[in-house]
Amino acid sequence: MRRWSLRARLALLVAAGVLPLVAFNLTNAYYGYREERARASRQALSLAHGLALAVEDELRARIAVLEVLALSRPLADGDLATFRLHAEAVLARQTPGANILLLREDGQQLLNTAVPAGKPLPARRYLDNQRRIFATGQPSVSNVFVGMVLGRPLIAIDVPVRGADGRVAAVLALNPTLDAFEPLIRRQRPGAGWIVSIVDRTGVRVARLPDPKPWVGRPLTPELLHAWSTGAPEGTLETVSAEGAPVLAAFSRLPETGWGVTVAVPLAELTRPAWRSALVSLSLGAALLLLGIALARWLALGILRPVRALLRFSASLEAEGMDTAPLSALGLPEAERLATAQMAEARRRRAAMAAAIDSERRLRLVVAELNHRAKNALATVQSLALLTARSPAGSDPLRFTEAFTARLKSLARAHDLLAALSWEGAALDAILRAGLAPWIEADAEAADPRLLVACPGDLPLPQATPGQVQALVMALHELATNATKYGALSVPGGRVEILCRADPAGLAATIDWHERGGPPVSGPPARRGFGTRLLERALVRDLGPGASVRLDFEPAGLRATIRFVPRAAAALVA
Repeated sequence: MRRWSLRARLALLVAAGVLPLVAFNLTNAYYGYREERARASRQALSLAHGLALAVEDELRARIAVLEVLALSRPLADGDLATFRLHAEAVLARQTPGANILLLREDGQQLLNTAVPAGKPLPARRYLDNQRRIFATGQPSVSNVFVGMVLGRPLIAIDVPVRGADGRVAAVLALNPTLDAFEPLIRRQRPGAGWIVSIVDRTGVRVARLPDPKPWVGRPLTPELLHAWSTGAPEGTLETVSAEGAPVLAAFSRLPETGWGVTVAVPLAELTRPAWRSALVSLSLGAALLLLGIALARWLALGILRPVRALLRFSASLEAEGMDTAPLSALGLPEAERLATAQMAEARRRRAAMAAAIDSERRLRLVVAELNHRAKNALATVQSLALLTARSPAGSDPLRFTEAFTARLKSLARAHDLLAALSWEGAALDAILRAGLAPWIEADAEAADPRLLVACPGDLPLPQATPGQVQALVMALHELATNATKYGALSVPGGRVEILCRADPAGLAATIDWHERGGPPVSGPPARRGFGTRLLERALVRDLGPGASVRLDFEPAGLRATIRFVPRAAAALVA
């Protein structure tokens, strides 16, 4: 493996910092060109489509004028002299420079406003448009052709003239000047340098901007003409303009007339900014690279001197027993950190050893705590079994199994909650959710919730201890079970409201249980069952000093108030 000097490595570091930046800028310029090209393509296609619609509107307006003129009374009466005056008036108002013709089916001209009245008129040689009218009876717009009278490229907008029997008797034609379409292009405001052409069905230019004279009446370039000849309604391609410049071309076709519009964007307009950005990036990159290499050489000289001094110091350190004090004279703070690194490592090892000893001590404490809690859990299960067996459910194996299993599940939920919190206690809202989990889940699927729990999350209340959590979960389970069997939850429409709150000092917590809408309560039960004994005796004992449980058997429903002092708060009071 080649060994690089510090100077060479710093130079490579400079190159590694500058060259990716230059590459990023070049890549950014390329993708900017790609995005600009795609944007120009979309814009050109949008312009072609918009201009095509404008051309279609213009042709429809000319057709509408001709259709109105074809219904004139002088034309119906055969009074061509009067009709000529009407036609010339229309041309003067609507399309100056154009001419109007009246033709028979064989193409013979009966009237031509471009020829003085009384002079002989030739027959039209271009009959495709005329035949289409006699075949369909609908107006038609021709392709570009050379006029017999005017001797210049023309288009014909033809409409049928119907006789008294409703059949097509003649054709009324309008030959507008081709430069009449140029204002349509100008109104679209194409970009500078863009080439816009209006073409007929065969791809011959009807109008073009800029520089229309050499190209109007001539077909599109071969590649663009080939794409146009496929009959596609629209498309984009890269080709060359009539002047030979590379362009990005878009075209849009009118479905009714077959005419269309082509828009060509010079590629030079798109590549010029990209090349300019690339050249700027390369120039700046080269300048930064040269400047960075010079700076790296200067920095290398400033680093090598302290490094050489540090090597000499390291060689003499063991023999002379030097400490780290002389390192401050090297002018390189990193050398001081290198000398003190071993001392820091020794301290870290000692701290790690102390942490390992502490972890082992904590592990022994955890094992002892687990043993204690396992014994407590077994004692609790044993107590549940005995109390359930002594209750009315104890005489029926099925009822005993159901009641005992439900209480075991409640105890399991308390254990799950404490395990999730590392047996460090729990907040009141979490205790309520654990104790009432089956009923809350059933409420989530119901359209009308029957269990209303309100426990603000910002109460200044210390967390309950694991023993208190277990006792509260069991008590809430018994309250909900009693409400389901005999209280508000035993009938439709019954509800239970549970509110947890704390005193202003945050040292005592209270849970209010209030049932509404259940069967009327006549008073305290004649016999104390498992749940009542659990609430009145075991719960008060398990919640610790200062705890109280009050059961009010009101006619509207049971109201239970559980008040206790969390052990952490009790320790603060003590």
